[in-house]
Amino acid sequence: MLQPMKRQTLILPLDLPCLTDKTAVQLVTLLHELVAGIEHHYAVQIRRYHRRECERRLARHTQPSTPDDSPF
Repeated sequence: MLQPMKRQTLILPLDLPCLTDKTAVQLVTLLHELVAGIEHHYAVQIRRYHRRECERRLARHTQPSTPDDSPF
């Protein structure tokens, strides 16, 4: 027997209205399409940012230690 999904409590800056099942699906679909469009439009910038962040983290963790870098 299928169990109903547990509702998660989210803290939002506004109260969301009650929607019909169909309207809820339409709203979520619209939001997904909006995000996909924004990601497509800014894809080059998003990839560049993530690449730089990855390189920055990698450089920070692979810096060679000098003899003066004693852990004590």
